[in-house]
Amino acid sequence: MNVTIVLPTYNEAENIKDFLTAVFDEVKSIENFKINALIVDDYSPDKTADIVKNLQKDNENIHLISNSTRGLGNAYKLGFKHAIENLNADVLIEMDSDFSHNPKKIKELLEQIHNGYDFVIGSRYIKGGSIPDDWALIRKLNSKYGNVFARFIAGLFHVKDCTSGFRAIKTNFIKQIDLDNLKVNGYAFQMNILFECVKLGAKTYEIPIDFVDRIKGESKLRIKDVLEFMVNSFELFLKRFK
Repeated sequence: MNVTIVLPTYNEAENIKDFLTAVFDEVKSIENFKINALIVDDYSPDKTADIVKNLQKDNENIHLISNSTRGLGNAYKLGFKHAIENLNADVLIEMDSDFSHNPKKIKELLEQIHNGYDFVIGSRYIKGGSIPDDWALIRKLNSKYGNVFARFIAGLFHVKDCTSGFRAIKTNFIKQIDLDNLKVNGYAFQMNILFECVKLGAKTYEIPIDFVDRIKGESKLRIKDVLEFMVNSFELFLKRFK
């Protein structure tokens, strides 16, 4: 199966070389899958794209496109389309390029795809998963209980981590979704993709992950992303009954 790891980037010059090196060190031992990495860069002023271009000289499985519309959701929409249309992807992997998601877990995600699941989630909220101990209380509450809120409002009761940004998805479900009609651009995009795939009958599975804070660079989470997420949860609630 062809796999494309879609990596939205904005100002990841400090991380991207080490991260891609770690990814390809891990995936070379994975059997039954051909793996590409697709960087979708938001015209990073720190020249992230230039670093990727240099890496491409020695690795034909590294691909790069630019996201003129900017934002996480738009980057994933663009990346998904490119991976399906140009890289013949059977499976898409979403993950962060700042080491918040451990490349060693890619193999475990794909093992469950190989076992017949359609949507495999790296979960912070099942046994064995975690979020950083040193997060401020407000951030812990926002992450954990915001996710619980979304699960019940959107009707995704069986999924413990609806907003995880680390997952593997079979493209036959993505192909059935009108990505351009998903009018969300922050991490609400993650919940929308999950909602649509579950509605289409995707079999989900969660593996535990330890989410860690980035060491280099700055977090991209904004207050407006949190507000979009809350509003969108209610929109999905209404959509359940249409």
